[in-house]
Amino acid sequence: MGNGHTKQSTAGLASAPLPRSDQTKAYPGYTKVANLSPNADHAEALAATARLTAEAAPRALPMVAPSAPSSRTGWMNMDTPANTTRLLGKGKYIKEYGALAMSHRAKTVLLGTLFLFCEAETESMVVSYHEKSTGSVYTCSYTDAELGQAKEAAGVGFSWAPFFKSIATAMIKSTATVTSLTPTRKDAGFTIFDRKEPSCTYSFVVPMEMVSNGCSPNAQEVFRYVMYPLTRALRYNRTFGSSSRREMYAQKLECDLTVHAAAATQHTTYVDKLLPTVRPLREESALHSHLAMAVGREVRNLERCLKAREEHIITKHPLDQLYDEGGAQSFQHTLWCPEYIPQEEDPDELLSLCIRCAFPLDPSMKLSDISSVLERPEIRKKMDASGNGRVIAEAFEIFKGIDHWDYDTIQLEIITDGNALFYTTYLLLYKLDLVRYFNLDDAVLRRFLIAVQSAYHPNPYHNAMHGADVTQINYYIMIVAGLSVKCCLSNEEIFAGIIAGAVHDFDHPGLNNNFHSRTGAYLATLYNDRSILENHHLACTFELLRNPRYNIFATLSDEQRLLVRETILEMVLATDMGNHARIFKNFQVRMSEATEWHSKKEDVRLALSMSIKMADISNCARPNHIYAEWAKNISKEFYLQGDAERKLNLSISPFMDRTKEMGEFPKGQVSFMMYIVQPMVEAISALLPSMTFAVNLCVDNKEYWRRKTEEAQQAESVETPVNSETKGAPSLEV
Repeated sequence: MGNGHTKQSTAGLASAPLPRSDQTKAYPGYTKVANLSPNADHAEALAATARLTAEAAPRALPMVAPSAPSSRTGWMNMDTPANTTRLLGKGKYIKEYGALAMSHRAKTVLLGTLFLFCEAETESMVVSYHEKSTGSVYTCSYTDAELGQAKEAAGVGFSWAPFFKSIATAMIKSTATVTSLTPTRKDAGFTIFDRKEPSCTYSFVVPMEMVSNGCSPNAQEVFRYVMYPLTRALRYNRTFGSSSRREMYAQKLECDLTVHAAAATQHTTYVDKLLPTVRPLREESALHSHLAMAVGREVRNLERCLKAREEHIITKHPLDQLYDEGGAQSFQHTLWCPEYIPQEEDPDELLSLCIRCAFPLDPSMKLSDISSVLERPEIRKKMDASGNGRVIAEAFEIFKGIDHWDYDTIQLEIITDGNALFYTTYLLLYKLDLVRYFNLDDAVLRRFLIAVQSAYHPNPYHNAMHGADVTQINYYIMIVAGLSVKCCLSNEEIFAGIIAGAVHDFDHPGLNNNFHSRTGAYLATLYNDRSILENHHLACTFELLRNPRYNIFATLSDEQRLLVRETILEMVLATDMGNHARIFKNFQVRMSEATEWHSKKEDVRLALSMSIKMADISNCARPNHIYAEWAKNISKEFYLQGDAERKLNLSISPFMDRTKEMGEFPKGQVSFMMYIVQPMVEAISALLPSMTFAVNLCVDNKEYWRRKTEEAQQAESVETPVNSETKGAPSLEV
């Protein structure tokens, strides 16, 4: 309690009524005295009080009232002139508070209350203690002279001001100690210190003797040494504590409110003045912050890349990593696709040399005369030395038909030992003078074409020979049939058309898009079931081109490279039959317009897409001996996929069930020609009239299947079939 900083507990100080005596008459404000003995009966306490005689009662103590405030603390310094010098600090630290009370605790348990005060008349300093458990009261009183002797006996070397300040501080901060020596005595211990000499402290012990036993309490002593100081402490706190502080706090808050309101007004005016200047700066700062974040992200990314390079952990897309070594690579499409490891085998260098010597054609030379190149002495000498002259001569006979619709890719594949795609594409690039125009490196070109050819799987249909066939027919439509003139094709677009035909089925596994989607293959997930294989063909091609050894686009300018790439992408994606209806409808709509085809880039791309689509399915509109061979190949590939679907317990795709070959395959071919191929040929013929002959070839091939079906039915009616699964099946052999 005291000055309000000391915790004061009044637990255990229960009030008990006492009869008025001379002592209580001296304190008219107090009509009750606490019964401080929990063991004493209430009646015994009353009887004990009644036995007090007037002679035994002490002199009446005057009523305690606060004195007039001094200039410093609000209380008058009551030191006499004689004491002011001798006991300096007694009035300031002891008397001004009226009384100081300290709760004596062991952790959270209240053991008792220690009091420090000055008696009103004698001004003796009193230290008293009320024990909670027994209700006993202990006390010790010092006159000024006795206190001086006790101070000297304790060896305290400080002056009186630090002495009294130390005792008051111990009471306020509850650092004083209370110890029991005997049942009738307790000692109060104080540490005397001086801030001027922090390293030096003294111990001052106050011996307190019992003046009231809890078993038989002395009401007079209880009042004098417990209730009286407690009352003085409470009165001081009530007078100078909460109410005056509340008023002071209220005044302070009012002042603060006024000051803050004025400051807010001043700041608002200043902010309004600064806003026109700050707002543009803030916007600029936001822009710089955004740029800083972007740069920061880039820096962090570079740091990660550098760290990964240092640790040799470079995370790449699977295809990027796959093609790092250069050349065509093995890629496992599905578990049902036979493993294929590409092998790059160099074609006959002498035949390549002969092609370079023959093409581009001299103005005076016809295509039918290219064999004359083989008669040149230097060529003849090399041919004789190689022992491969007959193969070269036969190949040149086939090359003479490069501008014909019935170009014999199949025979070229046979005599060149599987290099039809390489020689056909190589010949066309030289024939069209694109090698010179784009300054292509011949070694890089040959390396690229060898890698592309090796990437084609040995499928029955989607193989390198099919790539050569599509490349030549696409060339025929663009150059021979007149699409390049109709659309004013640039060399970049023609170059893209030749390369698109060569790579359009790069790394085809022999299983179609539908199979990839139904089996949840990796590529189906990668390309979201959209043009799965077509996207893969393109991705692998451009992965191959990332390696300088295979980059045929290295000599192109950025603009040329972009145009060629965009054209190749458009054309290869158009070969997905899932896009057929959309592309064909767009072409029909465009055919109804009268504007020139070369007026819009989109129209040129549409025409090129139709060209490669026609080339991809042109077998049905080729001479019958060529068509029949390709029909046999496609049926084999279809049935292999049907077998895989059967093993996976999937429904077998249309026309792919080998057990239904007799009825389904001929019908499927006729339907495909009737609803897909023939409308395509007719549409192309409307744009390029020189292509009309292909319509008749398509009709002839439909008639071929009608004739084969009738022959099979006649044979069935004459002969008894041995195998019910194959009876009546029209033969695919010509």
